[in-house]
Order: sequence, then structure tokens, then C-alpha cells
Amino acid sequence: MENEPKKTTCYIIEPSAWGIRTDGTDAVKTTDGLNQAIAYAKNAGYPEVFIPKGTYLIQGVGTAYPASPEKGAGIHVPSHLKLTLDHEAELKVEPNSSKGYSCIYLRKVENVTISGGIITGDLDQHDFSKLPKSTQEWGLGIYIHGGRNITIENMKIRKCTGDCILLGPVGLLGVDPDYDKPEKVSIRNCQLDGARRNNISITGGEGVFVENNEITNAGTVKGTKPWAGIDIEGYGEGDIDYEEPRKVVIRGNVFRGNAESSVLSFNGYEVIIDGNHSDNTISYGNGTDTVISNNVLLRTDNARVAIAGQKVSNGLDGNNVTIVGNSIKGFSSGIDARGKDVVVTGNTVSHLGSASGTGIGVWDAENVLIAENAVHRGQGLAYKVDNSKDVQLLNNKAYQSDRYGMEVGKSQEVVLRGNVLSRCKGGIQITNRGTTGTQVLAEGNHIDCTGYTGQSTYTISFDKSSDVAIKSNYIRGARNIAIYGASAAGRSVKITDNEIVDSTGVTAAIQLDGGARAEIAGNRITYDRTADGGYGIILLNTVDALVAENSIGSHSNFALNGSIVTEKANSTKVVNNLAIKGILKLNEKTDTNLGNTVIV
Repeated sequence: MENEPKKTTCYIIEPSAWGIRTDGTDAVKTTDGLNQAIAYAKNAGYPEVFIPKGTYLIQGVGTAYPASPEKGAGIHVPSHLKLTLDHEAELKVEPNSSKGYSCIYLRKVENVTISGGIITGDLDQHDFSKLPKSTQEWGLGIYIHGGRNITIENMKIRKCTGDCILLGPVGLLGVDPDYDKPEKVSIRNCQLDGARRNNISITGGEGVFVENNEITNAGTVKGTKPWAGIDIEGYGEGDIDYEEPRKVVIRGNVFRGNAESSVLSFNGYEVIIDGNHSDNTISYGNGTDTVISNNVLLRTDNARVAIAGQKVSNGLDGNNVTIVGNSIKGFSSGIDARGKDVVVTGNTVSHLGSASGTGIGVWDAENVLIAENAVHRGQGLAYKVDNSKDVQLLNNKAYQSDRYGMEVGKSQEVVLRGNVLSRCKGGIQITNRGTTGTQVLAEGNHIDCTGYTGQSTYTISFDKSSDVAIKSNYIRGARNIAIYGASAAGRSVKITDNEIVDSTGVTAAIQLDGGARAEIAGNRITYDRTADGGYGIILLNTVDALVAENSIGSHSNFALNGSIVTEKANSTKVVNNLAIKGILKLNEKTDTNLGNTVIV
């Protein structure tokens, strides 16, 4: 064919010269003609090829690999070439019944850019009946199969039976000598919509940048899971990786309407998910060395978890995940931290609409830091720790929760320090529903009950299977028991140096039922009552407890029924306490009454 090189840096394909149809017919001739024209331009030394306006029907089902018809199919772009499509140029996959296809296939190419135009899969016309037992999830808009220095930009890719874009290696790591992973791949400024599986799948690669794209509606039509906007998921067995997705950056994208999640980093390594807008879950899954930062996550139906984890990948000792600076609103739950070695800091979670939801939760986890976060205006728990070990909640804020500000259960080595909880139904609840017991230090927290308008519950509570140290907390305006606990022999209970002020409830400031050798010391308790009644410290069924150096009184004109009541306890040491407007009611047979001052 006579096509002389032109004095230009871009070869503009003339469809009629290559037997290419622009009216969406004759897929075989059109596909062959486009490939021939691109190959000609490459051989002639052109750095760029331009496809003009038109609808181009593409034969996307390959025959070179019968078990994988998506390999070797569709349009091929050789190395060191830019393929540019007119913004009205559409590559449309010919309807088929195959389990896989590729509209554009790139195998081990280097320095390739594909820009502009539209790719449309055959989802609306695909015949699923021919292979009813197959998931038929390999219909691809662009398949990047190995290679390096590849850019996909300014494209619209939509309605594929598998993924809009798939990045995967050639061969298996450690098995095939020609293993080749995609490296330095950029996907930017694209619109990726309505893929049946994922809009982008990254099964292997290193140095992948997904930036400033609009990624929408994955898995919403005849979907096959995982239905993610972006799925980062390499193949492995046990603790052996045969594909590794590494060094992935997902930044500045808009995710909307994807069926299951916006981003699923199932087992990615060194993943950054930053500055995106999302209406569905971002998950680090089993991923390691992950940063989820500065994303805006917003829903209007109060469903789903905004940011989620799963566990530690097989063969590794931790996740090393940082979740920082995200803004979350309108989900069922905010952040679900799991695995090991997780830091959650500086996030804002608000307007959670489910009573069973949690603002920030730690589940089945170890070595977790939750610090400097704010959870406000939610129906569920603000913070929860469950079945975990070595967890610190430091300097967080909970505002206006219809449940407790913080709940801890079945967990060991938990520290709650410096948190501010206000307008919540309850403050801190410590429970154990398992067999190992719960161990908590609650220190220096500020709990203000005055602004909650509903029926409030305990400000701090714990059950008989808990070991607790409740120290130096500030509790204001309790309308129920400020600190309530049940204990048992062998459990450690220390309630020391707390300031409980302006209590208005009709029961006690501190009440403990059961246990042995509890320590209740150095607490300052004041009531602001409008009638006589209430108690300072009540012990029931305890043995050998120490009640020392507490100050208990009413600063109104009304008296307490009792400042310290141990009548139904045994062998309590009541030492050096100050009681104002409230008498001591002790077990005179067994108690020690030493150095106490009572001012009536």
C-alpha cells in the first residue's frame, strides 16, 4: 500500500486507505486495518498515531491463547508510540459470547501513551448463555500485560464485561523465567464507568499512578464480584505471592456508584490512597504499608463502612497502615481498623445513621493507635475496641452520640487517655463477653453529660470480668451513676483521683458490686442537688476494699443520704475521707473507720 511518510510528527490514519470502517461495522477488517496502520506508522518512524472521529467496531476475542481469549486480541500499540484518538472516536467491542476479550492489548511494551476517545465494551449485548458456568469476567477495555512507562489519559472507557483497565504481569513470580510486571503506569484524567467486575484491576505491578479520574458504577449491571472502583489484588497461595501489586498511588479521583467499594486493596504493598472523593468503602484489606489520607467520604443513606480493614497478609507480621486526615459523613460506620500495627489519627466522622454502627472501631487487632480523631452526631457508638490487644485511644473527641462515647470488650492492654466525650448517652463502657477478660486503663478523660437531652446511662461502667484502672478522669453533670462496676475475686479494680462534679442523679457517684481488694482513693465528688438524696460511694458485696482520701459533698443546700456506704460490704478500710452534708454508713462489725471527717 502506498502511504508515504508525511512531514509531521503525527501519522493521521485515513480509514479508507486501510479498509477501516467508521460506521461501527465489519469488525475484522476494521481491527486489522487499524493494526496495520499503527504498525506502518511505527515502522516509518512516527512517534504518534491519530485515529479520527468515527465508530470503530473491534474484534476483541483473541485466538492465540484459547484458554485466555483476552490475550493478544484487539488493537496493539507497539513500544515508543503515542496513540491519540479524536474525542469523538469510539472503539466499540463487537458483541460476543466469549469469557474474555480486549479492545486494546499491550504486552511488554515500553514508552506507550494512549490518549483521548472512547472505548465501549459489549456488556449491553453480551451473550452470557453460551458459557453459563463461566464468570465471563475477562472482557477488558485495555489490558496492560507487563511492560513499563505506560500512560492512559483523557479516555472514556465503559461497559466491559470484566474491567475497564486491567494491569497484570506476564507469567508468575518465582515460577516463570519471563515474568514481567507492569512498571511506571499512569492512568489519569479518564472516565471509567460501568464495568461488570472492576473499573480498574491491579493484579501485579510496581509504580502505578491512578490520578484525577472519574470512576463510577462498577458491578451495578450483571455484576461479578468484587465490584470495586479499583481492586488491588494479586494472586497467591498461602504466604507465597505469585503476583505482587506494589507502590500504587491512588490520588485525586472521584468514586461514585461502585457497587461494593471504591477502592479495595486486598493485598497491595506500599499503597497510597490520598485526596479522593468517595461514596463507598475504601479498604486496605490484607494490605501492608498503606496510607489512606485526606479523602472525603460522603453518603446520604447511612449505609456501609467508610474505611475498612481485614487482617494481616499470610506470612507477614503486621499491616503497618496509617489512616489520617479523612473526612467521613453519612455512612453506617466510619473506620473499621483490623489487623496489626494500625494508626488512625486526625480523622473526622459524623452523622452516622445506624444505631449498630461505630464511628471508629478496632476489631481483632493488635498494636493500634487511635489519636486526635473527632466523631460527632451519630446514632451508634463513637469508638469501640473489641477482641483486640495493645490498643490506645488518645486525645479523641466524641460529641452527641446516642450510645456510649467509648466501649471496650474482650480486649487486653487498652489505654483510654485524654479523650473528651460530651453530649453522649454514656461515657465509657468496659465489658467482657469472652473468656480472657478485659484490661483497661481509663485516665485523664473529660466526660461531660450536661448537654445530652435523652435518658442517660452510666458515665463509666465495667463488668465483673474486667481489670480496670480508672484514674484522674473529669466527670461533669452525671444524671445516673457516674462510675459503676461489678467485680469478682481475682480482678483488679482501682478508681483513683477522679473528679466527679455537679452530679444531679438520684443514685451514687461511685458504686462497686463484688470483688476483693478494690482501691477507691483520692476522688473528689460534689453534688448539685435540688433535693435531699443520693450517695457518694457505695460498696456492695465487696471484700477488703480500700476507700481512702476521698472528698464527698453537696455544695447546694441539700444533703446526701450517705457519703460512704459500706453496710453490705465486708472488711472495708475507710480511711482519711472528707464527707460534707452526708454521713458514713459503714459495716460496724468488720470495717476500719480511721481519720475520717464528717461535716453535717
